[in-house]
Amino acid sequence: MTMNYEPIASLGAIGYIEREASFLYLVAVHSGYFLRRQYAHFAGRDGGSLFTRFLAKAARRHHIHVIECGHGWHIYHLTSKPVYEALGRRDSQNRRIKGDGHIKSRLMVLDYILAHLDTSLLEDEADKVNFFTTQCGVRRELLPRSYVGRPMYFPDGFPVFVSNGGVPRFTFFDEGQATSTRFERYLGQYQPLFEALGQFELTFVADSENSSARAKAVFDRFLPADRLRGVTSMTPLGVEHFIEYLAASRRYDTKGGITGARDLEVLREGEHLYTTLEHRALQSAWNMESTNADKIRQRFLDRSLSATFSTVVLPYRYPLETIRQRPRSDEFRATRDATPDQTLSTGGKV
Repeated sequence: MTMNYEPIASLGAIGYIEREASFLYLVAVHSGYFLRRQYAHFAGRDGGSLFTRFLAKAARRHHIHVIECGHGWHIYHLTSKPVYEALGRRDSQNRRIKGDGHIKSRLMVLDYILAHLDTSLLEDEADKVNFFTTQCGVRRELLPRSYVGRPMYFPDGFPVFVSNGGVPRFTFFDEGQATSTRFERYLGQYQPLFEALGQFELTFVADSENSSARAKAVFDRFLPADRLRGVTSMTPLGVEHFIEYLAASRRYDTKGGITGARDLEVLREGEHLYTTLEHRALQSAWNMESTNADKIRQRFLDRSLSATFSTVVLPYRYPLETIRQRPRSDEFRATRDATPDQTLSTGGKV
């Protein structure tokens, strides 16, 4: 479950040095695509010759295809079937050409992974299924899935991290959608798993503040704040309302009448809501003082979701122009190798 980016032994045998093989491992598992600056970030050096040598090795062995995007941008796509087979990922979708939005989202995933190499990660579909079914006790049918000849679990391929305390941290990557429809579908697909877990974190990753603000509003509608305060089928107005009802009911029985307008309001609301045998048992325990507000809160808060939502804005530019496949000419290759990928020229940002 710990982040694993050990070099692929078979790549070392054909001439890749350790950092090159390790980087290709990360690309193959998490992205399929990469940029020049991402390799420089991983290698910890900015020198152009470092990348040129790495690229030359990959090109000679036909391990990558180069995608020209215009304005000096090039995206490098790891397509070699032998490389993926060496990882046991012969049928990986990462080696297949996809649309512009998908490619951008995979580049964003790689940036995020590179920034969290020291974090515990559920690396692939098998790791995720095993963690949630075995360690979390979630039934397999509650996992997000699609069907591509077989049930494919966690089909978005977004990273899932695990905190030191064992809490899963999900991620969603927005590549610049004009609406929140895709994020809403994601939440709907993951809702059964979220509810089965009870506690989770979700990080929305984008490259603009506008997308992040919109996502926060969507998440608040999906999981209203009151649900995080003990709103359950037993306490539909929240656990505090039920506690208020128990207190008002005891005051009524003790004093033989209504003590105030708020008591009257709460009792009228509660008499139609709190009618089950469990409600009556809790009310009896409250009246006998064998339970209290803290115990009631603990009872129902433990049944509700505990969720942490955060947003991250990546400080990079990504190719947005129409992507076209690069011609296979030696003359163009020499030009390509001499052309750096562009990044956002903001102080302190790679």
